[in-house]
Amino acid sequence: MRLLSFLIIFVSIISCKEKIHNHNIINQAVVQDYADLFTKPEKDSISKIIINYEKASTNQICIYTINTIPTKDNAVVYATKLANQLGVGQAETQNGLLLLIAKNDRKIAFATGISTEKVLTDLVCNNLIEYTLVPSFKKEHYFEGVLQVLDSVKLKWSY
Repeated sequence: MRLLSFLIIFVSIISCKEKIHNHNIINQAVVQDYADLFTKPEKDSISKIIINYEKASTNQICIYTINTIPTKDNAVVYATKLANQLGVGQAETQNGLLLLIAKNDRKIAFATGISTEKVLTDLVCNNLIEYTLVPSFKKEHYFEGVLQVLDSVKLKWSY
């Protein structure tokens, strides 16, 4: 019984999950693109990068796009709630990173686990937003901006 409980908890925290809109569908994708910013090949490419990085480092990343933030929370608070709800990062190591992109709100935020924020500090995340994502997104180059951020994150958040 303990083993079964452990397995259920372990499986629930190892991937990016969300109960979407009707709360009956569970999505375990590392790229959850509800704002339709990426083509299928772009989503596949981003997913492959994230999954390969997780295999090499155990660090977990989720890219989550929406049109608008559905609550009155600011982007960082909402991103943190999402990361916790989805179980991004391992519970024992707190090594998760969620990138929230709210297209119509023009909001971008990172949510970092406790271990993650020691390396990817608020300053680092804000610089990634200001100097990488915003310039790319102004040109509607969402895929390119996210790829650049993933490259930077992988370099800084080495394993």
